[in-house]
Amino acid sequence: MSFLSNLSIADRGRCFDVLTEVAHVRTHLDLVNWLRGDLQHFLPHDILVAAWGDFQRGAIGHEIVSALRGVRTAQASMSGLGCGLQELFAHWSAVNKQPYVTPAERLNGVLGLIPQHGPFQSTAPIMRSALVHGLRDLRGEQDCLYVVLSRQAIPEKTGAAAMSALLPHIDMALRQAALPSRTAAQGSVVPAQITISRHGLDQAAPENGMTGRELQIMQWVEMGKTNQEIGTILDISTFTVKNHLQRIFKKLDVYNRAQAVSRLKNSHYAHG
Repeated sequence: MSFLSNLSIADRGRCFDVLTEVAHVRTHLDLVNWLRGDLQHFLPHDILVAAWGDFQRGAIGHEIVSALRGVRTAQASMSGLGCGLQELFAHWSAVNKQPYVTPAERLNGVLGLIPQHGPFQSTAPIMRSALVHGLRDLRGEQDCLYVVLSRQAIPEKTGAAAMSALLPHIDMALRQAALPSRTAAQGSVVPAQITISRHGLDQAAPENGMTGRELQIMQWVEMGKTNQEIGTILDISTFTVKNHLQRIFKKLDVYNRAQAVSRLKNSHYAHG
């Protein structure tokens, strides 16, 4: 039967409260508090890793959410996570895109979360198990993978059922939360990504503003992707990306990528 049908009456009420609270998630702190609240009763975990993009080509973005000290996106390195996330995604695809539990050995080997050597270095305690599930973002035309990490053993059956039922709501909460500015290892502040408004994507027209494709390209530019990487992600040639950027620079009256990102952040196409 379904996840809800196996819950007690009291737990159904608690689950309803958890799902209702998603609508109130607006900030990163709201997200952390929601994940650390009653959701833990159904899906106990210490770290949430969210990843999105083209996993086969390795063009992946990621966000890490945790109440653990020092376990933040800025402290993680994609060189440490990228290959592991690709492998987890490949396994998820191989099991018909069903949630699955990864044992501790697989977790430490694949994600490299051993404190002395992992992307979180000495700040992260050793995780005992991970629960993996994903979904397909049809509008964004990209895959999304979610990994919840726990210092406790996650029961396969109940964990998978909870993840399957709750993942759409976790995904919604993450998309609603405004990401804080992140501090890079060298101490500089990394600005939050450009957030394109729905109005901007729908109303932009080639003759009087940015097109949807141009806004999409600028999102990847802001993330530091090269023309070649953007072409791979969007399945277009590097030459086409370059042509788009030239038109973008002209429309924004700028001379380079950094100026274009700065101009967009202060335009009507962005919201925060």
